[in-house]
Amino acid sequence: MRFFPTSLQSAMRPRRACEIAPDGIFAARATGTESPLDATAYVPLHGSLSAGLELPVFQDRAAVSSALKSALDSIDPNGRDWTLILPDACTRVVLLDFDTLPAKPQEILPLVRFRLRRIVPFDTETAAVSFQVLKAANSTVKDGPVQVIAAAMPSEIREEFESLMRENECEPGALLPTTLAAIAAMPDTGSQLLVHTGQRSITTAITRNGDLVLYRRMEHSEADPGEMAQAVLVAAAYYEDILHTQLEEVWVAGFETPEVLKTHLEIDGEWRIPLRSLVTSEAFSASAVPSQVAASRYTSVVGALRG
Repeated sequence: MRFFPTSLQSAMRPRRACEIAPDGIFAARATGTESPLDATAYVPLHGSLSAGLELPVFQDRAAVSSALKSALDSIDPNGRDWTLILPDACTRVVLLDFDTLPAKPQEILPLVRFRLRRIVPFDTETAAVSFQVLKAANSTVKDGPVQVIAAAMPSEIREEFESLMRENECEPGALLPTTLAAIAAMPDTGSQLLVHTGQRSITTAITRNGDLVLYRRMEHSEADPGEMAQAVLVAAAYYEDILHTQLEEVWVAGFETPEVLKTHLEIDGEWRIPLRSLVTSEAFSASAVPSQVAASRYTSVVGALRG
């Protein structure tokens, strides 16, 4: 599954990817979309980034810039083009249904911006907006209903992230919210449920044979893990109701490990469905397996490099 390949809509995203997250900078490179990561870097951050729609994003910009430079130089000091991965909370991602759409992409964008006006809490006319037309609801009917996934970000927040990269003489050739990046690491066949946990949010996504069926982000309090459990339970119920099949496993990515997420889910009873890390050490070459953090913490970077 490919979301917003690059800002220029070329066939492949850059072969270097970097995630700027509240807990640190994660960077990696891979030679091809099916290749294991051949180099990784992690530089921790301590309260320097506030993930959300409020400005400034960086509480200590100098510290983030220094960490970013260290991570990027570790991967490729001469690499210019990167895929940049941002916290989900800095963007808004929605699925939109249209009866019909124009054939030309430049004619679709104004329609997407108009539909987003009542959905996102910022000015969509000045916001950075990307979209991708998904599979038609009924592909056998010409000009039938279609679904679009759209991502929007306030222009000021985009500028903060992009300028940080350019200060370090790098170009953000593609920008992706962390869960959209992670989805690309999911299997292309069968029905899949992904739970991606952020610092104060949780995003659930369902795919069926590579098609996105559900994308839902919820904010939660760190002091109330029950809110996180509720988001997973709602997604699991939606999975079985819409797909008419039993949920057999749940893919996990982001801040929480499957083990920790399971403890949240068992607050009100036993949880029987297996929880599995979407990315394991098998996604890395022998020399690039991370040692400071769990391999699963690189899920969004892995997904970004598969697009």
